[in-house]
Amino acid sequence: MPSQRIYRSSYPPPQVPTNVSISQLLQSYNPDDVEGDKVICEDDWTGRKLTYAGVREESAKGAFGLRYVMGLHEGDVVCISAPNSVGVVKLIHAVLWSGGIAVLINPLSTEYEVAHCLDISRPKVLAADTSTWPTLCGAATRQGMSGLEAISIDGAEALLQKAISLDVLFDQEESLSAFDLSEKDSKEHTAVVCFSSGTSGKAKGVELSHYNLVASMLGIRATEPFYWSASIRGVFFAPLCHIYGLMTVALMGSWVGFYTLLQNKFALNNFLELSAQIDANAFRILPTIAVAIAKQQTFDLSRLSNVKYIMCSGAVLPPPIIEFFHKNLPGAPIFQGYGMTETNITMLKPESAHRVGSVGKLFANIEARIVDDDGRDVGEGEQGEMLVRGPSIFRRYMRNEEATRETFDGAWMKTGDVVRVDKDGYWWLTERKKELINNQVPPAELESHLNSHPHVSEGAVCALWDEDQGTEVPIAYVSLTVEAKQSRLEQRVIIANIREHVDSRVAPYKKLRGGVEILDEIPKSGNGKILRRLLPARLVRERKAKM
Repeated sequence: MPSQRIYRSSYPPPQVPTNVSISQLLQSYNPDDVEGDKVICEDDWTGRKLTYAGVREESAKGAFGLRYVMGLHEGDVVCISAPNSVGVVKLIHAVLWSGGIAVLINPLSTEYEVAHCLDISRPKVLAADTSTWPTLCGAATRQGMSGLEAISIDGAEALLQKAISLDVLFDQEESLSAFDLSEKDSKEHTAVVCFSSGTSGKAKGVELSHYNLVASMLGIRATEPFYWSASIRGVFFAPLCHIYGLMTVALMGSWVGFYTLLQNKFALNNFLELSAQIDANAFRILPTIAVAIAKQQTFDLSRLSNVKYIMCSGAVLPPPIIEFFHKNLPGAPIFQGYGMTETNITMLKPESAHRVGSVGKLFANIEARIVDDDGRDVGEGEQGEMLVRGPSIFRRYMRNEEATRETFDGAWMKTGDVVRVDKDGYWWLTERKKELINNQVPPAELESHLNSHPHVSEGAVCALWDEDQGTEVPIAYVSLTVEAKQSRLEQRVIIANIREHVDSRVAPYKKLRGGVEILDEIPKSGNGKILRRLLPARLVRERKAKM
C-alpha cells in the first residue's frame, strides 16, 4: 500500500467517551459552573425563555410525554419542521433525552422536498408550527403517512384538533431519566439527522450519532474555549435545522450556557438592533450577511462596541469586508469556519493567521489527507481532494448504503473539495469538486427539474457570483427541443416558463436566481458528461480569478 501523508490538528485533542449520550453530558458536566436560573435562550417572536436548568428539567418531562403520551421508544423518529424558536430547542432535547432520533427538516422546503425527507426517515411523530403544517401534512399524505402522531410547536388552535400542543406534551408531573448509554456504544446510536446534498444529487439524511455530536462539542470547546463559553451573548438567525444552528444554539448553548436570542427569520436592521439591545459581545454571521452589514448605511455600528468576537461560517470573506469590520468593530477578531453537515467544523481560521483566502487550520481531533484522482496522496504543496477522519465525522447516510459507500474510503471521508496546505498548516479551498452551489444547492437536483420540462432538450446548472448579495446563486443553461425551436413562442416566454417550472418545485434558496439562458448546445465530454467548467458563468468566474 502506498504511504499516506496524514495532516493532524495542532489543537489539543480532547478524549471522547464512547458510552455517553448528549443528554448524559448535559446532566453530568457544567464546564463554566453556570447558575441554573440563567436564561440561555429566548426568541424574538414568542418571548419564550429557557434557562440552563430548564433545558435539563423540561427535556426530562418532555421525554416522559413522548414516551408515555405519544408512545415514542428508543430509535423512533420525530420529524421537526418549524422556524427557529425556544420550542424547537426544547423538542430537540426532549427527543434526544428519550432515546429517539430528531430529524430536522428545513421549514422552507417544498412539499416535494419534505416528502423525500419523510420517505428517508420514516417517522413515528411529526412536529410543525402553523407556517409549516400544510406542507408537512401534504407531504405526509403523499407518502401515505397521514395517520401519524403530531405535535403543534406553537400551539395554534387550528392545529390542535389534529396535534398535541408542545405545552401539553411537556406538562408532565413525572420525568424520564436521560438516555443511558453507559453500557452501550454511542457510535451506534443516531441522535440527529440533518439533510445535506453530500457530494451530489438529492438531499440525503446525514446520521449524526451521540458520539459524533459529543465529539464535536468537546472539540469546539477545546479549540476555542473563550469564544465558546458562558460569557458569550449574541443574536442568532441561521436555521436550527442546519448543523450550524444545531451545534451553536441547541447543543453548545445548552451545554456551556451562553445566551442566544433567536430570530425566526432574518432581517438585517432587526438583527443589528437586537444585537445592540442585548449588548451582544459576539457576532455569528454568514458571508452574505457580512456583505450586507458593510453596505448598509442606516445603523450606527458604534452601538456594537462591545462585540469582541465575529464568527463567519461559509465562504472565505474578501479582504475589503475584513477591513470594514477592522475599522468599524476594532478589537473583534474574525474567525472563519469551514465544514459541512457530514463533518461539522473541519477548519477554523483565527484572525491572527493573516492568511488571506485561507480557510484555516484543522480543528481539534481532525486528521486529513490530500489525494489525486486515483486516490494517491499528493506531494507537499500540491493540490488534490481532501479526505478527513475523526470522531465528529458522520455515521452514515440514512437508508442509502450506496451513497455511504461512495463517500467513504475506509475510515476516510471524501469531502469532494479540492484543497492545498502550506508548510505552516494553513489550508486553501481551491475548487469544489462536488459542484455544490453556495454549500447546499446541488446542480444535479435542479438539472433533473430542468430536464423534465417539455421545452428542454438538455439542461445544466452552475454557480453565478452575485456581487450585490455577496454569494453564489444558481444559473441554468438549456438547449431547446426541436419543437420548442419551431414553436411561435418568444424566447423570453419560454425562459420564464422554464424558470417557473423549476422554481415552483424547490425551496427559495435553490431557485434559479441567476436566471435561465439558452445555448445551442450544452458542453459535454466525450463520454457525455456535462462539463460545467465550460459553461459561460464558470468561464467568466475563472477568468476573473486569474486577473
